[in-house]
Amino acid sequence: MGKWGNNEIEKLKSLYQENNVPSDQLVKNKIALDSFTTSFNARIGTDVEFNSEEIADRLFKLRKSGKLPRLRR
Repeated sequence: MGKWGNNEIEKLKSLYQENNVPSDQLVKNKIALDSFTTSFNARIGTDVEFNSEEIADRLFKLRKSGKLPRLRR
């Protein structure tokens, strides 16, 4: 279980924007979410790993609070 700091949140938002898949679609597709989670864990480069459920939950919270960046569609 990972701990969400500013660095992790900023990297999550950056990867989300690069991925260019809406959060609701991403969390509904297990393969896509697992791939996103693997990429995120590689990007943060720490010994602590986040699981797919933690990623989905944080994306949902960021979206609901208006802090998730808009995607280029």
